[in-house]
Amino acid sequence: MAKILRTAPEIERLILNELTKAAICDGVSAVTVSPLTGRADTNWEVTHISVPGSGRVPQVCIDICAAAVDALRQHYDLLLEIEAGEL
Repeated sequence: MAKILRTAPEIERLILNELTKAAICDGVSAVTVSPLTGRADTNWEVTHISVPGSGRVPQVCIDICAAAVDALRQHYDLLLEIEAGEL
Protein backbone atom coordinates (compact mmCIF):
# COMPACT_ATOMS: atom_id res chain seq x y z
CA MET A 1 0.00 0.00 0.00
CA ALA A 2 1.32 3.42 -0.95
CA LYS A 3 1.88 5.87 1.88
CA ILE A 4 0.08 9.20 2.03
CA LEU A 5 2.27 12.27 1.61
CA ARG A 6 2.00 14.85 4.40
CA THR A 7 3.88 18.04 5.15
CA ALA A 8 6.05 18.31 8.25
CA PRO A 9 3.47 20.50 10.07
CA GLU A 10 0.75 17.94 9.37
CA ILE A 11 2.82 15.07 10.78
CA GLU A 12 3.86 17.21 13.74
CA ARG A 13 0.19 17.90 14.53
CA LEU A 14 -0.63 14.17 14.40
CA ILE A 15 2.18 13.43 16.85
CA LEU A 16 1.11 16.26 19.18
CA ASN A 17 -2.44 14.88 19.13
CA GLU A 18 -1.12 11.59 20.48
CA LEU A 19 1.02 13.30 23.10
CA THR A 20 -1.84 15.41 24.44
CA LYS A 21 -3.85 12.28 25.20
CA ALA A 22 -1.55 11.79 28.21
CA ALA A 23 -1.97 14.44 30.92
CA ILE A 24 1.72 14.30 31.82
CA CYS A 25 2.57 15.45 28.28
CA ASP A 26 0.40 18.59 28.40
CA GLY A 27 3.60 20.62 28.66
CA VAL A 28 4.89 19.47 25.28
CA SER A 29 4.35 22.49 23.05
CA ALA A 30 5.87 21.29 19.77
CA VAL A 31 7.73 18.56 17.96
CA THR A 32 9.98 18.99 14.94
CA VAL A 33 9.78 16.58 12.02
CA SER A 34 12.80 16.57 9.71
CA PRO A 35 13.74 14.70 6.55
CA LEU A 36 15.66 11.45 7.03
CA THR A 37 17.82 9.70 4.47
CA GLY A 38 19.30 6.25 4.40
CA ARG A 39 16.25 4.25 5.46
CA ALA A 40 14.04 2.36 3.06
CA ASP A 41 10.96 2.34 5.31
CA THR A 42 10.67 6.07 6.08
CA ASN A 43 11.88 9.50 5.02
CA TRP A 44 11.24 11.45 8.26
CA GLU A 45 12.07 11.53 11.94
CA VAL A 46 11.35 13.61 15.03
CA THR A 47 14.45 15.65 15.80
CA HIS A 48 13.15 17.73 18.71
CA ILE A 49 10.47 17.71 21.38
CA SER A 50 9.84 21.12 22.90
CA VAL A 51 8.65 21.92 26.41
CA PRO A 52 8.33 25.42 27.90
CA GLY A 53 11.48 26.98 29.32
CA SER A 54 14.42 24.68 29.59
CA GLY A 55 12.30 21.89 31.03
CA ARG A 56 13.18 18.27 30.57
CA VAL A 57 10.84 16.10 28.50
CA PRO A 58 9.44 13.30 30.71
CA GLN A 59 10.56 9.85 29.58
CA VAL A 60 6.96 8.70 29.24
CA CYS A 61 6.39 11.51 26.70
CA ILE A 62 9.46 10.43 24.76
CA ASP A 63 8.07 6.89 24.73
CA ILE A 64 4.61 8.03 23.60
CA CYS A 65 6.23 10.10 20.87
CA ALA A 66 8.29 7.11 19.69
CA ALA A 67 5.19 4.90 19.58
CA ALA A 68 3.27 7.55 17.63
CA VAL A 69 6.16 7.90 15.17
CA ASP A 70 6.30 4.13 14.65
CA ALA A 71 2.56 4.01 13.94
CA LEU A 72 2.47 7.10 11.72
CA ARG A 73 5.44 5.95 9.65
CA GLN A 74 3.32 3.00 8.54
CA HIS A 75 0.88 5.37 6.81
CA TYR A 76 2.68 8.64 6.03
CA ASP A 77 5.75 9.82 4.17
CA LEU A 78 7.09 13.35 4.39
CA LEU A 79 6.31 15.60 1.44
CA LEU A 80 9.74 17.04 0.74
CA GLU A 81 8.91 19.62 -1.92
CA ILE A 82 5.77 21.11 -3.37
CA GLU A 83 6.03 21.58 -7.09
CA ALA A 84 4.51 24.74 -8.55
CA GLY A 85 2.08 22.63 -10.58
CA GLU A 86 0.82 20.92 -7.41
CA LEU A 87 -0.45 24.17 -5.85
